[in-house]
Order: sequence, then structure tokens, then C-alpha cells
Amino acid sequence: MKKIYEDTSNPLSVYKFAVSDFFGTRLYVINYSKNKLLTLSSDGTVLSSVEDSALIRPTGVHVSETGQLLVWGHDSNTVVQIDGEVRVLASEIDGIYHPKSVYYSARTGRLIVGLFDNILVIHTR
Repeated sequence: MKKIYEDTSNPLSVYKFAVSDFFGTRLYVINYSKNKLLTLSSDGTVLSSVEDSALIRPTGVHVSETGQLLVWGHDSNTVVQIDGEVRVLASEIDGIYHPKSVYYSARTGRLIVGLFDNILVIHTR
């Protein structure tokens, strides 16, 4: 066993993570308490850190089959795409309230968002 990353500065510093592809060349780590998304190399080196007002209390991260990186914010009520910049894909206006899970299908252009008691399907095309 090998530990590749650790942050003991707060209890939710490694809240959730996703892997970029089958080979695991990038790991995306949610730091819930600091409102950050970290990108790590496969050896644990921090490559980048993203903070944005559209992402408050991030609770999850999803890498689509075509490599789109999506993160959702519990308190910002948003689903964002990160690709060098942060772009809001869905928000409260679309019915997003405390998102719990997200899946994006590039084939259909549908963003599927799990909430407390329902699931929304948003057409992005």
C-alpha cells in the first residue's frame, strides 16, 4: 500500500475524488471545507487548485466518458464544468438545490442530477 496524498488541515480536506481515465493519470480531489478542487498527478503531486464563487461546499466530482470534469456545490446549488475556467451548467434556476450526485452523457447531452427527493434530467444541447 502507498499513500499518495494527505491533507490533515481539516477533517473534510479529502472529501471525494474521481479518476480521469482508465490509466489514472489525473485524480480530482474535493476539499469540502476549503471549497476547492485539486488536480493531482498519479504520484500525488498537486498540479492545480480551483476555487470559484460558483462552487460553495463542493460535494462531488464526475469525469464523463469524454473527459469533461463536473463538480457540484451543495451550498452554491450549482453543477459546474471545469476546463481551465469554471462554467455553470445548471443552478437553482434549473431546479438544482443541494445536489447529491451528477452524471453527464456526452452522447445524449443530458445532465442527470440527483437531489434530496428527486432526479432532474437537464438537456444541455
